[in-house]
Amino acid sequence: MNEEDVLRGLTGLRLAVAGRHEEALHWLPGNMAGLRSMVAQWARTPAATPPGIIGDLVRGWIAYYRAEYAKAYAWFSEAQSADIPWVIAWALLGKGKVCTDLGYFAHATSWCRKASAVARRFEHDDVVAAAQGARGEALLRAGRPRFALEAFTLDLGLLPAGDRFRGRVMCYQAHAYRRLGAYSAAKLAYRISAQLPGENTAPYAYAGLAGLGAETGNAGLVEEAVRYAERFQQAMPTHVCVAWVYLARAWMERSRRTAFASWLERSRSALPPEFIFEHRWLENWLPHIGERPPKESRISVDIERFVPEARDVCPARSDWIFDGDPPDEELFNSGFQTLQWGVNLEELWQQRLHFMH
Repeated sequence: MNEEDVLRGLTGLRLAVAGRHEEALHWLPGNMAGLRSMVAQWARTPAATPPGIIGDLVRGWIAYYRAEYAKAYAWFSEAQSADIPWVIAWALLGKGKVCTDLGYFAHATSWCRKASAVARRFEHDDVVAAAQGARGEALLRAGRPRFALEAFTLDLGLLPAGDRFRGRVMCYQAHAYRRLGAYSAAKLAYRISAQLPGENTAPYAYAGLAGLGAETGNAGLVEEAVRYAERFQQAMPTHVCVAWVYLARAWMERSRRTAFASWLERSRSALPPEFIFEHRWLENWLPHIGERPPKESRISVDIERFVPEARDVCPARSDWIFDGDPPDEELFNSGFQTLQWGVNLEELWQQRLHFMH
């Protein structure tokens, strides 16, 4: 997320706290989907919403989008103590998102299942949909695309026709198709998602197409994505999708050291600083172009060692389990801080699967 989005988000949240919900929704950027849905829910039940609890929830989401994960987790834990179902559900979902970003995928799916269960009980379908999408993201990043596809399909089925988030969820479905080897289905889903109105999904769809092209050796598809990314970057100098497109191009050039190095550096430069572990991962590519990883990490965000306390981990209760979910013990749950990065390019390339694309 770039600085402009953060500033717009803070403006939107200040308006929401002041009760000016419609103005808040205008200011909140599309990539703050969780906050937008939360403010919309708040607008429907303002009288029953204590400012202190909302403040905890808001601070949690702000910290999350700034990659201040320990702070976010703590604020979500505070908000979870509320006696308001939709606040509890959004706090649980926030904890799931934090765990996903840090590589605790079993914890993440547990929190998302619990968020979905609370929201279902009180018929908050928007939160159920968001929780299913977040659950799918954790499962996909944990290397379980079949289970992820089920979650994304549930998410899409809960969204009404014309909903602004349908394109993004369809893009996630395409990621799952791609990892299952259903390349034609993935390509079609990417194409459709890029054209749907609402949230700007096109950058994510083209990043997916670039990955698809790199995986299948389709240079034309990668070149198409690169042309889109270079146009998009004129307005958005740093964006995760631009970084993934350039990395796909670097992978296509891996047999040509100079070109490979050039595209790898463009990928690293386009990646926003809050993508902490993605930067750590890309730094491990540098020895393969004859460079040393920087002594001082380029990452500006200070990371605390983060392990959810045992008492905070959801037990595997039957009412939170969905048909076909893999057992939690089968999912990577040690955190990216402990992940051993690949020692060669093939291993490093495969580790991109931890990061959605």
